[in-house]
Order: sequence, then C-alpha cells, then structure tokens
Amino acid sequence: MRLRVVVSGVNAQSQNFEERTETVEVSKYGATINLCQDLRVGALLSLERPDADRASKFRVVYQNPPDAQHSHRETGIEFIGVDSFWGLQFPPDRSPWN
Repeated sequence: MRLRVVVSGVNAQSQNFEERTETVEVSKYGATINLCQDLRVGALLSLERPDADRASKFRVVYQNPPDAQHSHRETGIEFIGVDSFWGLQFPPDRSPWN
C-alpha cells in the first residue's frame, strides 16, 4: 500500500534531514519506504502522514544499498511502541499453536 509520508531524523553523516516519500509496504509493525538518505540501523525517525494529520516514531531495522537508477535505498522501519498510524485494521497474529 502506497501512502505519502514525510520522514525526518538524523542521517548517517549526523545531519538533520526531512524527506518526502511514500511507503512501499505497510504492516501493523512498521513499513518499507524508499529514502535517498543513508541511515544507520537503529536510527530513530519521525514520520508524518499529511493526508491524515498523524505522526509517529519509528526505528530503522535495515537499509539496502542505493539502487543505481534512482539512488533510493529500500529502508525497513518498525514502530516504537504500538500505534494506529496507518489507520488500517490488520488481522490478528496467528499462533503456530492453534
């Protein structure tokens, strides 16, 4: 699901940044986004959804090298805490014991 977001934080060069992008995938745990910024795993980010007037904190869990065509880096992020940032209803977790 693609949603427009504004991402801000501190990049790997210790510089503050703000970047407009969109999600590639979303889940109840976080999202995959494409960023031009080089980030460190564990870096804290703020995401805003201008369309829904929502903001939340996330943590970087991985970042791929930039793609050759657009210089975007696929970046995996997770919520810090539980949040309804996406405004979506996700199915409950399935236990392997059921």
